[in-house]
Amino acid sequence: MLYKQISQNKRNTVIIMVLFGILMLAISALFANFLTIWAGVIFFIIAIGYVLYTYFDATEHLMKVTGGVQLNKESAPEIYEMVEELCLAAGMPMPKLYVVPDSDPNAFATGRNPEHASLALTQGLLEIMNKQEVQGVIGHELSHIRNYDTRVTVIASAIVNLIYGTGIGLTVLAYGMITSKSKGIIALIIKLFCCLLGFIGLIIIVFGIPISKLLFLLVSRQREYLADVGSVDLTREPSGIISALQKLEDLENQDLLQSPDKNNLMLNSLSFNLPHVHSWWLRLMSDHPPLDKRIERLKNSDKV
Repeated sequence: MLYKQISQNKRNTVIIMVLFGILMLAISALFANFLTIWAGVIFFIIAIGYVLYTYFDATEHLMKVTGGVQLNKESAPEIYEMVEELCLAAGMPMPKLYVVPDSDPNAFATGRNPEHASLALTQGLLEIMNKQEVQGVIGHELSHIRNYDTRVTVIASAIVNLIYGTGIGLTVLAYGMITSKSKGIIALIIKLFCCLLGFIGLIIIVFGIPISKLLFLLVSRQREYLADVGSVDLTREPSGIISALQKLEDLENQDLLQSPDKNNLMLNSLSFNLPHVHSWWLRLMSDHPPLDKRIERLKNSDKV
């Protein structure tokens, strides 16, 4: 059951990333159709450049916004040795370790590949979790690194941000220009051109943003389930990750958890947990599956 889940989740993620690529080509074609083919080409080149920049800058950006402090074997020997042992078991290089001065229990991993990976644990997680539970969480994050989930998530979040920014940006720009008090033939031509830009922006808002968000939710949820079962595979002990998730669920039910950063899509999607207890809509639209569903899947994979 465990390896069947891993294989199925990997296959589904490949399909979703292909759909992301098709969506980017569709938006480029939209520019080419309503403007010129060069507009489509330029948009696609800018899009690739933006995604590559985000891809290589992700770790530095996340550690800067979270205030992560790097750990070593001398400053945190128990955690370092725990990660080192799991990395040896997984046959992967040791990631850089960070502690984030945040009272909310959470963790995240980032990096474009296992050789350039970083793993961060919040102070709150280290304070409330016992050794076995911390090991389960670390196993989850190492699974993200081992399966290149961090690469997939960074690229997917960059594409969603790009599509969102393009749709909103074009619409706001068009509205500002159209409602300006400028007069004359040149102003009229500019306003007509902005009408076209605004129309493209509205199409992206109505179709592109919802589709990209849906694809992002699908790929993120698949990766969280995969990392949960991957933690069991690494630690050889399902009780650690299950107990950690149950402890978080108890805190969530008491409304004692907060999202890492509501405005940072990448950080939210990379985090170990994203609370959304009070609203069925938030549970439905979250890029993390509900904790009870994650626990249920782990228990089922343990039984079979």
